[in-house]
Amino acid sequence: MNYRNPELLEQLAGAYVVGVLRHRARRRFERLCRDDGLAGAAKRRWEDRLLPLALALPPVAPGRGCWAAIEGRIAPEAKAAGARWWQLAAAAAVVAALLLVGRLTVWAPPQWQPMAMLAQAGAQPLWRVERTADFGQITVVTVGRVTLASDKSYELWILPGGGRNPVSLGLLPRSGQLHRRLSSTQRVLLAGAAQVAVSIEPPGGSPTGLPTGKVVIVAPMSRPS
Repeated sequence: MNYRNPELLEQLAGAYVVGVLRHRARRRFERLCRDDGLAGAAKRRWEDRLLPLALALPPVAPGRGCWAAIEGRIAPEAKAAGARWWQLAAAAAVVAALLLVGRLTVWAPPQWQPMAMLAQAGAQPLWRVERTADFGQITVVTVGRVTLASDKSYELWILPGGGRNPVSLGLLPRSGQLHRRLSSTQRVLLAGAAQVAVSIEPPGGSPTGLPTGKVVIVAPMSRPS
């Protein structure tokens, strides 16, 4: 199982917090949360999401002797039918919990945060870059007029610092916007980076995996206040 997959981590964290992750799978996820910061952060996000719902529901306690009175009125054959009913109810509860996890992880729109404004020195911005809170996705929006020869392209890079090589985030659009999902390596490096850069490359991007043309923009990463 690839625990570096952000969607899988979100689904596991949701199932853990809702309570449908059981036995050995639950213990494995608890160990993963202790050893992996991304898994622990996913669990905390789910706890933050569901805590307000739990607090909003008032506790309901059955009256004294309620269950005994109910059992006294049920014939033995009805008890057997009731047992089957409770099994179905438990299964329905699990399905409902999984649907809740699916809705909040798969169908919920991502929450975008500012990441960087890309502009050459003394010029108007050309692109606005946003990211999701978990650094799993980015959106690049063209906000200026991009002029570049047809045999060239602009490529966006993470600058990890610490003497490590730049890592590509892909080509930048000449107009409109694009949406991109990031690999686990890109996510980790982007989360720790202070800057991104833009270089001029061949049409399909750098052939070497590193900037080969002139670096025309170095921009700071925006951080939540």
